[in-house]
Amino acid sequence: MQSVVKNDIKKTKREPAKRIDYIILSSVILLVIIGVLMIFSASSVQASYEYNDSTKFLRSQLQFAAIGFVLMYIASKLNYKIYKKYAFIIYVFNIFLLALTLSPLGVNVGGAKRWLNLIFLRFQTSEFSKFACIVMTAYFIDLNKYTMHKLKSVIIPIGFLILNCALIYVQPSFSAMSIILMVGLIMIFIGGMSVKFMLISAVPFAVAIITLMMKQQYRMARLMSFLDPFKDTAGRDWQISNSIYAMASGGLFGVGFGKSTQKYFYISQPQNDFIFAVIAEEFGFLMSVALIFIYVFLIFRIFRLFVDTKDTFGKMLVCGIGLQLGLQTVMNIGVATSTLPNTGIGLPFISYGGTSIIIFLSMTGVLLNISKYRVSKRKKEVVK
Repeated sequence: MQSVVKNDIKKTKREPAKRIDYIILSSVILLVIIGVLMIFSASSVQASYEYNDSTKFLRSQLQFAAIGFVLMYIASKLNYKIYKKYAFIIYVFNIFLLALTLSPLGVNVGGAKRWLNLIFLRFQTSEFSKFACIVMTAYFIDLNKYTMHKLKSVIIPIGFLILNCALIYVQPSFSAMSIILMVGLIMIFIGGMSVKFMLISAVPFAVAIITLMMKQQYRMARLMSFLDPFKDTAGRDWQISNSIYAMASGGLFGVGFGKSTQKYFYISQPQNDFIFAVIAEEFGFLMSVALIFIYVFLIFRIFRLFVDTKDTFGKMLVCGIGLQLGLQTVMNIGVATSTLPNTGIGLPFISYGGTSIIIFLSMTGVLLNISKYRVSKRKKEVVK
């Protein structure tokens, strides 16, 4: 009997995935482990000086990571479509938290009111805004998926983004405001916004951001440091110049774990915004590139999930979380290497920060849940 093709092999079979994407999970776990080790190394000197306890930041980060992994597990079990059902409530709760931060209940640190004091940590409300705005934007894109090319379909989600960013700006947190705005606008563009409307909205936003940046002297100082990081190494440029010195002194293989010299108060808060410089100093150029590769691989895997997710709301959730992770990684490493102006934003999963790692791990749980419902493409078998 001649062989017959039951179906054209070029056609695809779509089946729900039965398991979470373990590649995304393992990549994130690896980054968290690297982060915990590097926080201990980068913060030990400062922790000993300020708290007489070299493990102070390490123990705190371990507690935050434990909470984050619990929430990640819960989120991986919770059907992601529930966020669409409660999108407006999530957004309103987010606005409430931002308003509460600006009230007398907000914690003022260094002239900025960005935190609320909870029992076990200072909760940075702009971190929750990152997820809330992704959910709200994804909801509106899903609601208007056939009319996103029309202005009336994009004006409302843009309005919600502006309200959210305005409350973050007055904290002030210029970097968080900028990245949330960028993620939201790119999501809307990918969701179907026309190029004409994108340009119409992007130009005034860019002008507004530049104007706001120029109004504050310290932001202009950061811009000047970016343009010439070695002009005033004892003054405004001391942090970025020492970050560059750290990476240069690391060479190809690094000076060794725990042996960084720049963490001895040459870099302010080395466990936070400039932790990549300490990594480069202690482990060298090769390990720095390897770390970047892990991020690139993770973003690529999230992109694959974006392609394989057919539900519009789920697809846009993946898009927003991937954009948030990717843009924040680029901005942090760009600042540490002086390829971008100083923005004061952490490296996802690695920099010290309770709210940040909790929110990013929770968003990872959302990705893992969505990965259960992605479609797989397989060629059908040729049968006789």
